Amino acid sequence: MGKESGQNQRERGEKTLVAIKEFKRYLEGVEKDLSRMSKKFSNKEIAQGVGFAATGIHEALTYLAIVKKVIEMTERIVAKGNTVSGNETGGLGENDADGRTSLSRPV
Repeated sequence: MGKESGQNQRERGEKTLVAIKEFKRYLEGVEKDLSRMSKKFSNKEIAQGVGFAATGIHEALTYLAIVKKVIEMTERIVAKGNTVSGNETGGLGENDADGRTSLSRPV
């Protein structure tokens, strides 16, 4: 994987995080509106339906937070892996007895 593709992945990750942040803000607004609406309705069934929708949005926000954390952790791991692989200047060594290629070790 080249440097440019790594940068593209990072940019996509950043764009995804921005999109998640905007979507979260939108869902929080809808959740507040639904909570207010559920208190205004005199019909119990409508109020319950609106309340269920607000609960569903709250759960979606919870899952969205989990996805955001996974993306952030993955970015850190990939960045750390890129740093480690950049520090390893040794190339591939000769084949081992079992036919696998191993990393060359400094002598």
